[in-house]
Amino acid sequence: MNSQKHKISKIIFIGGNRYNEDGPLIGFALECLKQNINCILLVDPYRIDYPTKTMGTFKEALEANKIKYQVIDSITDDIIDKYKSNDTIIFSAHCRWIIPKNIIEKMPNKIYNYHNLSLPSQRGAAGHSWRLMQGIKESELNIHYVTPAIDKGNIVLKKNIKFPKSCNSLEKSYAYIEKYEQMLFQDFLSKKSKLNKKQKDSKSFYWPRLDSSKNGYIDWTWSAKHIMQFCSAFDKPFDGASTFINSIRVFINNARVTDNSTYFHPYQAGLIYRIDGDDLFVAT
Repeated sequence: MNSQKHKISKIIFIGGNRYNEDGPLIGFALECLKQNINCILLVDPYRIDYPTKTMGTFKEALEANKIKYQVIDSITDDIIDKYKSNDTIIFSAHCRWIIPKNIIEKMPNKIYNYHNLSLPSQRGAAGHSWRLMQGIKESELNIHYVTPAIDKGNIVLKKNIKFPKSCNSLEKSYAYIEKYEQMLFQDFLSKKSKLNKKQKDSKSFYWPRLDSSKNGYIDWTWSAKHIMQFCSAFDKPFDGASTFINSIRVFINNARVTDNSTYFHPYQAGLIYRIDGDDLFVAT
């Protein structure tokens, strides 16, 4: 395991915030401004209009906080060269682009990615949805070097996280890690030595992106536990897991297990047996 010290005078951020959240990128950029580190954000046309939790659209939040940004369609040499200077690094957070190999080779060990899950066991996208589906409580926040292979670069910093039982949705999980994300980034900006830890590919898992409108359909033949985990994985800030009632698609939020002492036959799975206000009780 090696270590290195780095001096940062400027950061080119690429990516953005999570959907309907105030972080993490805005918090990272504000920490840079607080420490007099020059920064610019390169953001795609899709994410610039993302909603935040309390600050309007992502664009409105950037402008209100005086964070410089440019909306671009892709990452190119010309764009990077426009903002690059000595002691400049690139820092990716929730980025939809794959950084071109030639840019990585031009800036060795100066391009980093923030990954808010364990590595290498939770590579890929929609990580916390997959984690909730699997019932995993212990995880990590990671900053790693960017290489041409996605999420495979050596780990620079990590922070262990253990989610309490109350973090049973995406929204609660994101809220829980917010302060730890900022702590990790503050440590990254410090002049302390960093890790250079190689990931073990033999321990890796890679998961694809999820879309609640396409992937969020409930299978009522699953067990109550598995349905609960699935609903948690698609809950707020997104629409929720979905099913059909009389040919009308409905979205479920705040799912929970009830009537534990009642035995239901598999033939009853998916039947609504009680309606109480906005609450639907479904046999599983």
